[in-house]
Amino acid sequence: MRALVLAAALLSASPALGAQAVAVSIEELARASDAVVRGRVTTSWAQRTDDGLRVFTTYEVRTIAVLRGRALPAIARVVVPGGVIGRFGQRVDAAPAIAPGEEVVLFLRHAGPAAFRVTGLAQGKFSVVGPVARPDLSNLTFTRTSVRAGERRSEQMPLSELERRVRSTR
Repeated sequence: MRALVLAAALLSASPALGAQAVAVSIEELARASDAVVRGRVTTSWAQRTDDGLRVFTTYEVRTIAVLRGRALPAIARVVVPGGVIGRFGQRVDAAPAIAPGEEVVLFLRHAGPAAFRVTGLAQGKFSVVGPVARPDLSNLTFTRTSVRAGERRSEQMPLSELERRVRSTR
């Protein structure tokens, strides 16, 4: 009987998501970022850290508009944890999924003299499709979902609202 109960429990279990997060608002992301940009991803490449234990992928993003912060170079380099090099791959559940050709809004923090990281990881990257901006939060489990009154959490919304919220953040 115990074996049957154990087998039923194992078969009915759903896979656990690897990353837990506290929901942040668009306004919190903007305040924590050095810049917020709308752009198009042009290319990417992955590389291992010097010790060979971790993989990072660098994306080049052609800037369409700077929504907040100082002017950026025409091409911004954005470094994201995880990636694939040959047959070796490393996935980081909270990392934003970015693809060449994609139009994005990115909340960025400086990561050295010529590179940026995405603020809030997956919560700080929005895919733009037509008039809609949407983060991919599918690999996150939220431990807290409330944000400050009057602010809106990182979730699908009209691109115009996302841009307005970013620009009006104090």
